Amino acid sequence: MLSCSRPWLRSIVLFVTLVASFCVYGHYNFYRDPGSIFFDEHRAFQRQYSTYRQAEIAGFSDVRQDTHAISRTKKTASICASFPSVKRQGSQYLPIAVASALQGLSDCERQDLFLNILIAHTNTTEHPSSSLKWLADSVDSLHGYEVSNQQLEHLQELELNKDFSTKAVFDYIHALSDCYETQADWIIIFEDDILLADGWFAKTKQAVLSFSEEAKDDLLFMRLFNQERSTGWGSREVGGNHEFSISISISLVVFAILTFLCKRSRIVRKLVDDGTVFVVCILAIPTFVVLFFQAGKASMLPPHPGVRKERFGCCAQGLVFPRAKAPRVVEYLNAKQSGQIDLMLDDLAREDKLDRYALYPVQVQHIGQSSVRGTTAHEAQAIWSMTFEDLDPKALRMSHAKMLKDLYPSECAIG
Repeated sequence: MLSCSRPWLRSIVLFVTLVASFCVYGHYNFYRDPGSIFFDEHRAFQRQYSTYRQAEIAGFSDVRQDTHAISRTKKTASICASFPSVKRQGSQYLPIAVASALQGLSDCERQDLFLNILIAHTNTTEHPSSSLKWLADSVDSLHGYEVSNQQLEHLQELELNKDFSTKAVFDYIHALSDCYETQADWIIIFEDDILLADGWFAKTKQAVLSFSEEAKDDLLFMRLFNQERSTGWGSREVGGNHEFSISISISLVVFAILTFLCKRSRIVRKLVDDGTVFVVCILAIPTFVVLFFQAGKASMLPPHPGVRKERFGCCAQGLVFPRAKAPRVVEYLNAKQSGQIDLMLDDLAREDKLDRYALYPVQVQHIGQSSVRGTTAHEAQAIWSMTFEDLDPKALRMSHAKMLKDLYPSECAIG
């Protein structure tokens, strides 16, 4: 076949060294990726940035106690964010979510944001956060249901029967409609058990401004949260991502190149023998192709910063809608009446041939450990962004300051 000097042993040693090095690197760097063979559940859910961020906002409510309610200018906010919120068993996350949304905002950003809270109880006093004065003073609107007596009776029946799938849809529609009435160009619906990163508003504002009018017309929503579990490879099984055919194709190309070079170059013939070709084409290439896929998509091909079109994702922790799409979303959800919001919105996007986008890095983390739907703590924990925990506070502050200069011509004091 190839007439060479047979340095195959060095090829074996190099192959073993590279595989071992990759595995060691994967153990220390890919353990957060749920689609990776290196995923380690004991380390993956360690809180890094979220711990820092919660400490950063810890004193927000104390500061708000000493200030007055926001004085809004006549200018209409360009973004309205709405939190439909219900009482949870154990910890109440709404105060944390709102504090993280507001802490660090500049004066310009705060004036550009209308913040709405829907206390989604027929008796608002059942929600422990409804009586927090600092919370009411911090937002633009905090209210309960504003519905007819007939609708109120229907909601009371849903509460009594614990029909959370139907009531959640009603609450989502109500929160969306609240923001639609503000005339804001963009509407964000947040779940109430989240944590927002420093600079989230500027990042979101910058992202929505990047859409052309044509792209905006075809847009249903943009995600501010996503989880790696939903954006991995098509299969986690070896061979499930066409690894074998990919390996054969690459091996044939490499074999042809090595054969050609050995025939043309004396130097190559000294470095490559039949054993080397065997190691490269039969052992190394298939092994590294399999390792590439088994290491996880989020680890090997992490999304670049910015806005990207993405059909797959989870869940409904933070979705940004163009104002023009709100009536269609309301109409569709009203027709469905019951179900999981994110799945129904995906169905709507497919039916109406609308685009779904995601903003990276993600700006939202899910911190809830309990749900009114009765999911277990383990199931709630699984809704988690691994990359959120790798955010760098210093880099976020610098990025936030730069975006402010680009977004607002006037001086904006950071709050």
